[in-house]
Amino acid sequence: NEYYLKHDFNRRSTIAGWIFADFRDDLEYFGNNTIIYGHNMTNRSMFGSLAWCLKESWYTNTENQFIKISTPTTNTVWKIFAIYTNQPDTSYLKTYFETDEDHQKFLDMIVGRSIYDFKEDITYEDKILTLSTCTDDGTKRLVIHAKMVKVEYR
Repeated sequence: NEYYLKHDFNRRSTIAGWIFADFRDDLEYFGNNTIIYGHNMTNRSMFGSLAWCLKESWYTNTENQFIKISTPTTNTVWKIFAIYTNQPDTSYLKTYFETDEDHQKFLDMIVGRSIYDFKEDITYEDKILTLSTCTDDGTKRLVIHAKMVKVEYR
């Protein structure tokens, strides 16, 4: 996970890094929690524009609550269910759970952190997407979670 913090798509060294998936992710079938990281650039490139997601006018607009991701084998749509800032830790970066109960506790934790109630039912059967970047001042993490609502396999 460290490599693309300081390298681009072509593996060139750069302070901007790149948008990248966690090494544990399965981008063909997606797992319990697919995690994507990116720098919060001051010019709003990479994940820099995610800071707008913390504004009430943004997250209450239902047109903003969907994320589309395409891979070589799938087209997916995800519905946002949590947005928050958090101290830098790994509590929201779990991809594997021993039991369904542990998985549901994890989901309840991240829903409970959200700055807004998106009124989405989330269960351990849902596939989750996590977007993670730093806040504008760099002291916390800005986190967005969404559940898969559509997948098309090519």
